[in-house]
Amino acid sequence: MTSRRTALAVLASALAMGAALAPTAQAKDSGFKLMMTPKWTGFPYFEAAAKGGKAAADELGDTFVYAGADHADVSLQVETLTNFVTQHADGIILAAIDLNAVAPVLKQARKKGITVTTFDADAAVPARDMFVNQLSYEQAARVMLDCALLDAPEGGEIAFVAASPTSPNHMAHIKIMTELTKTDPKYKVFKVVDTQFAGDDDAKSFDVATNLMQAHPNLKVIISSSAVSAPAAARAIVSGGHQGKVFATGFALPAAIKSYLDDGSEKAFALWNPYELGYVATYATHLKLAGKLDIKPGATFQAGKAGSYTVGKDGEIVYGKPLIFTKENVDKAGF
Repeated sequence: MTSRRTALAVLASALAMGAALAPTAQAKDSGFKLMMTPKWTGFPYFEAAAKGGKAAADELGDTFVYAGADHADVSLQVETLTNFVTQHADGIILAAIDLNAVAPVLKQARKKGITVTTFDADAAVPARDMFVNQLSYEQAARVMLDCALLDAPEGGEIAFVAASPTSPNHMAHIKIMTELTKTDPKYKVFKVVDTQFAGDDDAKSFDVATNLMQAHPNLKVIISSSAVSAPAAARAIVSGGHQGKVFATGFALPAAIKSYLDDGSEKAFALWNPYELGYVATYATHLKLAGKLDIKPGATFQAGKAGSYTVGKDGEIVYGKPLIFTKENVDKAGF
């Protein structure tokens, strides 16, 4: 009887120990399938973000897949996301073309336990876990207006070019820039006269910029958050012979605006490091999947060599490293 009780006690102890250890033994720390889709493939900005994402995944022992359409089409982006869910992704990382249009498929993904991270452009908050924002919207607005001041210190009329009325980051930037020109003494030298949409399309951006200059003879600066539209506006200015009279600025890749900075037709553009942005978004996704990142305001985490970050309201993580490119430093961009 004593032996039987001893054996049962040992068995019970072993079972209890096994139960205690089971969650730890089953916890996954690497080997996640991470799948990224941009607004469209082939654009150097998103290709750089993908390289950063792959670098993070390689460091962490994850699988990284980058896929999407070769032009900005929200229906095709939804199709890509649906394929990601079908392929049993552990984490989805995307730059949303339209915050609401992608929401249904992202909500389906989350119901299946897939971690959803947006970067560059957000989706509806309930449809994703976190948003790695390149800059806070106010920070981005101020940086672009600071570039405009380098172009035209005396101020004047300014116009905006956005991708579409449903582009969340572009419209937020425009709203804040407009407000700043009314409330901040530093930016009151500017007067907003127009906002147009170009769909992140080079040819359309060129035409929109040309039309803005025709519609507003006293226009001084064209500002765009689109890394396609900003350099296209610079090209339109040169093509129309308006150098020195009208300036273009906003966010653009160094290679796309170097010639305009070098010849003096433009004075300043801004951006951030898209490689590191993709790296941080992928790193954060991994940490969430591994149970090492709690998405709540105030939570902090180390994103490898990219430094430490803090989670804000609604799961927003601000990358927050703006770069202003001028003739003096554009060659040192490094990406």
